[in-house]
Amino acid sequence: MIDLERYFEDLIEKSNDRSLQTAILNSRIEYLTRKDNNLRKLENINIIDRVDELKEIRRANLDRLPELIDAAKEAMEDHGMRVHIARDGAEANKIVADLCGKEGWNAELAVKAKSIASEEIELNKHLTEFTGITVWETDVGALLLQLMDGKAMHPTGVSIAVPREIAAEYFSKLAGKTLLPDPQILVAFVREFIRGKIMDADVGITGANAITADTGSIYLLENEGNVRLVTSIPDKQIVLTGIEKIMPSRDVADMYVKVMPVYTTGAEAINYLNIIGGVSVSSDIERVSVKPASGPDEIDVILLDNGRMELLKDQDFREILICLKCGACLMECPLWNVVAGYYGEHVYMGGFGTILTAFTKGLEAAVAQAFTCTLCGKCKDICPMGIDVPEMIRKLRQRIVEQGIARPHERIASNARRTFNPYGENLQPLKV
Repeated sequence: MIDLERYFEDLIEKSNDRSLQTAILNSRIEYLTRKDNNLRKLENINIIDRVDELKEIRRANLDRLPELIDAAKEAMEDHGMRVHIARDGAEANKIVADLCGKEGWNAELAVKAKSIASEEIELNKHLTEFTGITVWETDVGALLLQLMDGKAMHPTGVSIAVPREIAAEYFSKLAGKTLLPDPQILVAFVREFIRGKIMDADVGITGANAITADTGSIYLLENEGNVRLVTSIPDKQIVLTGIEKIMPSRDVADMYVKVMPVYTTGAEAINYLNIIGGVSVSSDIERVSVKPASGPDEIDVILLDNGRMELLKDQDFREILICLKCGACLMECPLWNVVAGYYGEHVYMGGFGTILTAFTKGLEAAVAQAFTCTLCGKCKDICPMGIDVPEMIRKLRQRIVEQGIARPHERIASNARRTFNPYGENLQPLKV
């Protein structure tokens, strides 16, 4: 049976962590202030109308996903990329290991950026344990979590709830000298450190924000500039992403680019938009096309299923596949605002993450997360795609109980009547 008591005891401990509470509050204030200001600036381009249009296109194309996968695969292959379909995490890890290992590129150092799918399948751990390859994250927040062996706090700001003092402690150890807890100083150190690793790397590994079915173009949005380096300097490139990231056309992907920034970080626009259309090419000498030019000489794209096709077939939950993973819902979630990314034991946190966890990790893995949600509905109200996550959580709880994975509701009700605690007698009340 699931150890709900242990999970909720952990949440209570986190809720009493004053430094965590301060970091959460500061992050939320910064985000909401920036978002409100920029939504007003974007009124002239009717950003809300664009959001609604994107939402309808995403919904309308769910049934076409298998067709779009085939089209995107063909388009990418036409442009010199190799495309692999991975049924699950184990297969995806094996593909990467085979490419990077001694029978493949014989790589020693890989650098990574912007790939939540790689966290889903625990790629770093697999590469280190089974191939001996050294892997370095290159996003500031992801590098910090790698050093801490920590958990992501938010899908688009993985370390935003980590206090600056703790960040300084870990970056100081990496630097071999004391760094002041000043974000400007810490980011300057990371900039120098990751640039050195990227220049020495054999392989660059990224995710994708979108892949277009019409041209096979891979869209990568970023603010730090590291993705641009990771995708251009190492000789070999791997793109690992979920199949739901495939969009019908460049027009739809461009709409996504306009919508995404204000919901992810509150910004009016993204700092860097990278579009990879194939292996680098030069046709400057008598218009003869020569590959590669200055970029990687090989690009391998891994499209990850890992439960997504089953999710697509499930009428109760399939709409979660149109989720942008912007994380706007978390900023309004009462649970996230107390415990941040600890709301959930796996990479996908919060209400939306509960459904993704159930299909990518298995129903049992999502139990604690499912019974954490308050069903308040704030996530549905703020979601740019209008996904009814609370209703999905209700249905997921029903399945959990029906399959005997967690305690039936009668047991929870009995516990509440006897001890005023629905999860048993040992859980202590929150200290205020």
